[in-house]
Amino acid sequence: MIDQLYLSVPASAAEVAVQAKPRVMLALGLAGALGDELLAALVAAPDVRLVHVGLKQPIASGTAKYRPWVVGSSTIAADDAYVCLSGPDTFMSRGSPVQRYDAQTLLDAARVAQAAGVSRLVVVSPLSALLQMNAASHTVSTEQEFELVQMKFETLVIVRPTAAEIAEAAGPWLARTVRSLGKMVLEIMLPVHVQALRPRTAALAILAAVAPLHGGVHVIGARELLAIVEATMPVLAPKRVRLR
Repeated sequence: MIDQLYLSVPASAAEVAVQAKPRVMLALGLAGALGDELLAALVAAPDVRLVHVGLKQPIASGTAKYRPWVVGSSTIAADDAYVCLSGPDTFMSRGSPVQRYDAQTLLDAARVAQAAGVSRLVVVSPLSALLQMNAASHTVSTEQEFELVQMKFETLVIVRPTAAEIAEAAGPWLARTVRSLGKMVLEIMLPVHVQALRPRTAALAILAAVAPLHGGVHVIGARELLAIVEATMPVLAPKRVRLR
């Protein structure tokens, strides 16, 4: 699936040469459903040689490409870094070893990536469906993001997928019912391009969107991710719910 997604994005000869060389990844803050799927996609990607995974405590590695790394414990080198920002609703088990990052600690993650010699920094910053409709979501907009630009990574990519709603299975029956009805109303009222993709679908779309980007600052929104999904895996594209 990832091979097909990569091939679906046009690239120059120079970009193809860069993609053909196996790359070393640094994964920071890949927690929650989207983070888990993004990590799995990175480990499975044929053009990735290995993935250093930022942790707060040591664990044993399960695969040859998955390299647990306690942040700051040793010196590592990587080509790309993926930083996935957590929000207040991001589910993460209390015993998870993953070092978590949010909007306030984004620059800490960027400094870790910079120390590893990363040339391409990818920041995955989920937004709610309503915020996706704000024009500021399509540009570098926060103070932390402007500081990232000043750090002068060779390539900076900010990806804004739509944040998934809290799972309806959690909480009391009444709360679950209210959330389910609210989600249904949003799916009817909001444009399809701002609706959340399934975590695995979003992860594959993110990798496909980032693959051809080399040099400069790029902001990828939910509309661009949906376009990739519709072009390469249309059966996974969200469908608008209509009242009958």
